[in-house]
This record gives sequence, C-alpha cells and structure tokens, in this order.
Amino acid sequence: MDDWRIFSSDDLINWKHEYTLRPEDTFLGKNAECYATDAAYRNGKYYFYFCRAQSETGVAVSENGPAGPYRDALGKPLLPVGLADTPSYDPTVFIDDDEAKTPYIMWGYAIYGKTYYIARLNEDMISLAEEPHPISFDKWHMSDASWITKHNGKYYLNSHCSDYAVADNIYGPYTYRGKFCEDYSTDHGTFFTYHNQTYFTYGVPENWGTGQEIDPYYRTTKIVYAHYKDNGDIVTDEFIRTAGVGQYDAAWDAIKGEWFFAASDGIVKKENAEGFEIRGIKNNSYLYFQNVNGMRQNALLHMRLANGNPLPCAVEIRENSPFGKVLGHVEAGNTGGFDRFKTFDCRLENTHGTHHLCFVFKGEAEEPARFEDFCFEKILP
Repeated sequence: MDDWRIFSSDDLINWKHEYTLRPEDTFLGKNAECYATDAAYRNGKYYFYFCRAQSETGVAVSENGPAGPYRDALGKPLLPVGLADTPSYDPTVFIDDDEAKTPYIMWGYAIYGKTYYIARLNEDMISLAEEPHPISFDKWHMSDASWITKHNGKYYLNSHCSDYAVADNIYGPYTYRGKFCEDYSTDHGTFFTYHNQTYFTYGVPENWGTGQEIDPYYRTTKIVYAHYKDNGDIVTDEFIRTAGVGQYDAAWDAIKGEWFFAASDGIVKKENAEGFEIRGIKNNSYLYFQNVNGMRQNALLHMRLANGNPLPCAVEIRENSPFGKVLGHVEAGNTGGFDRFKTFDCRLENTHGTHHLCFVFKGEAEEPARFEDFCFEKILP
C-alpha cells in the first residue's frame, strides 16, 4: 500500500475515514511498501506499529485519541532489519491481563525454517525490555501475520487462513488446534471485543466470487462473530460470513442469541447441543440487536427461553435501548429446567421497517432465564 488509513464506526456497518499515516511522515520516507500494522493503548496514548515490506517495523504515537494525528516516536525502526532470525515485519502487540498489564510485541514468519519472535515492551511502548525470544510450536501450520489473544488463561496465536495454536505461556510452546473460519485466504485475521461481543476480522480479495481472475493484493475486510466452545476451540458462523454483523433480517429462520450486537456485563455465550445459548442473565440484563430489517407492523415475535426456577422471568422488548419504549412483554414461567427451551410468543407494537430491539430481562431469581434465539411469524404467500 502507499499509506495506512484509520477508520471508525459505532455500528460496524458505516465507516468514517479518520486519519492517514503517510510513510513520508515517518523515518521510512515515501514508498509503496506499506505492510501490516497493529495498535495499542497505554498511559493515555495510542501507539501505531507499522512495517515496510518484509524488512523493518516502526512505531508512531498519538496523544489525541486513536484517530490521531500520529508522530513517529523514534525516527528509526523499533524492529530493525536483522534484529532476530526472522524478518522484522507483521507486528502484533498484546497487553496481558496480569497485574502489571505486561505488553509484548511479536513479529516475523514461521516458514522456511524460521519462527516468530517475541519480546516484552517497556512501559513507554516504544522500546524492547528484553532480548527477542523465538516461539516454539508443535505441528505448526502458520506463516506470517501473527496475532495473539487470550481466553480462559490460554494464549491463542493465529495466522493466515485462520490457523491457530494455544499455549499456557505466551512464549510457548504452542500446540496447533486447526482452523476456525473457512473462507478464501482468510487473510491476516485479528480479534477484537466491542460491547461484550467477540469479533474476528480478516481480509479476502475484493473480487472474490465475481468470476474474475482473483487479485490477492486488493482486499476487502470481513467481520464475523467469534465464539469459544467448552473445550476452548474457536468457531465462527458460516451464515454470518455472508450476512454480515450488526444487522439482521426479520425473514431469517432464526436470529441467534450469540449474534447480539451489545450485551450487559456478565452475559456469556455458552456451548449447547444446538450451538450456543446466552447465560449470565440477571435482573435488568439486556441483549441488543440493532438494525432488524423488514419487520412487519405489529410483528409477532417468537423467542426461545429456558427457565429452571419456580419464579417467572419477564422479558421486555424495547426500542433502541434498555430504557427505550416498550414494544412488547413476555412472562416466561418454568420450562422444566435450564436445559429445556420453550417458545414464547409476543405481539409487538411497532411500525413497519427497521428497528433496534433490546431484550431486557426482569426476575427475582439469581438466574432468571437462559436465551436461545428469536424469530418472527412467517407470512405465507
């Protein structure tokens, strides 16, 4: 690329161009080899790690928010050519959840007899706190484009094509687990969390699926929901790869609970026989689904809930937020156990078109209910 561009969105559908970091504003000077980036936040500042081809990595800093402007923090590479026995590019920065919130940077590729390298960053985020360490693997299938995330105390390292491996220690050894998102190339994927939802984002060729010759260098970005099974495996939804995130259709057979756009604290996605269910529901907990398109006026909504309590759980379907207008109300009594989901119907008072629905749960029990999915009455032609 000729430069690096930062975009923002509050709905993951509409995006605004915020800032362009040009290589000529860094030690690199003008060039057309702007490769992958990563970013991090610490001590009120945002750090933007960028690389030139398969050679070197620099860092820029913003004291004015994630949208910049950014200035070159060093005027030279943070990861210069020859720093370790792997190319100094494709940086990923990870801040651990330990008491010190220890930051790390990883880079390079794990092919041609090479491996990734990792080093702790100093508190300033622009210098290394230790000599780089090689990463060790068991049955590794990855290349470059490393990315680290953490779940239930385990470190997850993924690469191109959604290959991933897991370790108990950030330095490894990492054990290969497989692939979790089947798409064309699934290029340079990363994870992020927004409104209590976990997302996986990656690139595919812009003209993939058009029938034209594939151009692997001109890419579009996809975002899907990501879920963790009980055994720690990552999974994504094939349906969502096409449908997209942050938007729903009243004509779908089901809008699954794990596809929520936002949820209150404590909400978790838990594996069950059908996929996943929503647990962690308390009094006043909510699930939010924005942009439910194609809703008929006064739509009949079907939702599946499980309630193992003698006490009922009330569900308010509100417009726009947990405090919005009440469109409908359901009383869900005992369903025979938390493993038995029952369908409850609710006639809404809504206009025709697109609505932002918020399910608000009310109940005196410690866990008032569990949530599976919802859909709308099908009108036969």
